Amino acid sequence: MRCFYLAEPELCSGGIIRLPNELKKHLQTVLRLQPGDKIQLFNGVGQVATTILRENSEVELQNVVKFPVPLCSLVLIQGMAKGDKLELVLQKGTELGVNEFHLTTMERSIGLLKSNRKQKRLERWQKIIQEAARQSRQYYLPQLVVDTSLSETLSTVEADLKLLLWEDSAIPLTEVLPKISPQRIAVVVGPEGGISPQEVDQAMAKGYQAVSLGPRVLRTETAGLAIMTILQYLYGDLASGQHS
Repeated sequence: MRCFYLAEPELCSGGIIRLPNELKKHLQTVLRLQPGDKIQLFNGVGQVATTILRENSEVELQNVVKFPVPLCSLVLIQGMAKGDKLELVLQKGTELGVNEFHLTTMERSIGLLKSNRKQKRLERWQKIIQEAARQSRQYYLPQLVVDTSLSETLSTVEADLKLLLWEDSAIPLTEVLPKISPQRIAVVVGPEGGISPQEVDQAMAKGYQAVSLGPRVLRTETAGLAIMTILQYLYGDLASGQHS
């Protein structure tokens, strides 16, 4: 059954909801759905409803299921990179189960977000996350935060396990991963130019452990996805193949 995102704080069985124009147009014009057809709606906070299309762009909510929150929350702190790379990180990161993205301007960032384009870029990034969540059935919509500096991010993000991917680190990832699953893990990934020594010191002062993913130097859009896959397999739902 086709599933779509709808920004509703609460979905209740038996309720009637009028669909927004964009979704209505997609269902009618693109998919050619008719009254009586069924679709699923999810609200981004764990609720999924089976609905029946009615006349006048309305749907009737039938069965509503509430999925539990992830056992381990994954936070990706991504150094600001060029737009297409960030879009890839947001899309694939959402598919892999990242729960929170922090896009952060760092010393070697190239793809700086210009103030006159910020709102449009934010809207586009949110759309990418929503579509990736819909496609992958990520029923908890990831949070997107855009910070002006790494220090701002480090001062606001809390986690049980804090990791910093750094190609010059001599510590392999396996040495710092706990056997008992953390409830929240934050990972810092640098931009195209990498993380500066000053930023490494700054992050380590905040409790981040600098680790390496091996002998290869990964691109910024690959590194975060690689470690999120590992963490999701070890502590999340990737190994089970089931929704949380």
